[in-house]
Amino acid sequence: MKITRRKLATVLAAVPAAGALAVTSAEAQERAEADEETTHARETLRNNLAQIAKVKVDRAVEPAFRFKA
Repeated sequence: MKITRRKLATVLAAVPAAGALAVTSAEAQERAEADEETTHARETLRNNLAQIAKVKVDRAVEPAFRFKA
């Protein structure tokens, strides 16, 4: 089978482009899922921090900044 350099170049250029489109859609879906998980984790963290901020702790209960052994 004879093939010219130009035809070979067009075939080789088309193969990665087609593969990139398939990978891109899969990656986009994974990124969307990861973004949803990240957003949910951040919301949970904010809610937890808000709940912790509501609790008042006396200074006597808090440990010293430097621990001496």
